[in-house]
Amino acid sequence: MSMEKRKINQKDIADSLNLSVATVSKALRGDYADVNAETRDRVVNRASQLGYDWGSRKQHAILDEEETKRYMVGVLILRKIHEWQHTNFFAGMTEKCSKLNVSLILHYVNEENCHLILDKENQPPAMRDGELSGLILVNHWPEEIVAKLATQIPCVSIQNAYRKAKMDVIGVDEALGIEQLMRHLYAQGHRKIGFFGNCGTVYSARMRFSAYLSTLAQLGLDLDLSNVIDVEAGHLEDKEIILAGQIESVIRRIEEQGVRAWVCASDWVGYLLCRGLIDRGYTIPRDVSIVGFDDTEDNTLGCPKLTSITVPALRIGAEALRRLINRVKHPASPPLKVMLPCKLFEAQTTSPPPRIA
Repeated sequence: MSMEKRKINQKDIADSLNLSVATVSKALRGDYADVNAETRDRVVNRASQLGYDWGSRKQHAILDEEETKRYMVGVLILRKIHEWQHTNFFAGMTEKCSKLNVSLILHYVNEENCHLILDKENQPPAMRDGELSGLILVNHWPEEIVAKLATQIPCVSIQNAYRKAKMDVIGVDEALGIEQLMRHLYAQGHRKIGFFGNCGTVYSARMRFSAYLSTLAQLGLDLDLSNVIDVEAGHLEDKEIILAGQIESVIRRIEEQGVRAWVCASDWVGYLLCRGLIDRGYTIPRDVSIVGFDDTEDNTLGCPKLTSITVPALRIGAEALRRLINRVKHPASPPLKVMLPCKLFEAQTTSPPPRIA
């Protein structure tokens, strides 16, 4: 019987990593006294990737009083113009609430005055009164605010890492996703591949650009930084629609250097690029291939459906809640970055490069 058809146990995880069951058990319990950081991260990530059932009572020989404790968890969402994926995050959390004895409180905070969340009079009552066990942070918050929150209450972040705060981060394997996209383009014959959507202030864009650079090296392709097109943070986080010359920059790379394939930092900027090229007379994908990342954008701007990377939002939400409860139980345990696997979704925006007469 394959692992996909039965419940994953600790021996499965140990065998897949060539570790002892005792080491795996310690890492999963949060007992890190003699488990190094690299091994700990490998175990937790592998368990999440295999779908290990952390809450099954059969997987714990001894249950302590924490198993029956009730928790109240706050989910703080920094309000952006478009809330594209949060419903699935919340659905994933909700699926775990019963098993983990958790009640959720969702609270939206306006970006322009988000610093007010540090003042008790502006906090939700359960947070103000000290009734919350911990916080799950959604969207990219200012570093200083997260750093202060993390000193006051256990926190976990969905998809965004913070330099000034030691906390668990739950996201996707950005490197795997970009590699899948680029290998897909490479298999179709593309050897000149650009990156559209670089933005140093947005965590996901930074990680995806880094993966783009790494995959170029893996594929033996030359790096040309003029094939990297920057966008503003608003295009990635608030889905602004007005570009300032980026489409023209792409067209120059297409016409002058033959860059006929573009990896985009998100589906939204992918559709902006696609729309801009179509409006200027290009046919997608006959003339240019475009791929995105996240496969969640409903507004396609009238473009063909993007080939993209499917992000497991339900699993991210569930894992964020599970990691937070573990953080509450083991506050001294080192922070973890959990990267869940993602999959290539092939749609309508890629084809072999056109033959130039």
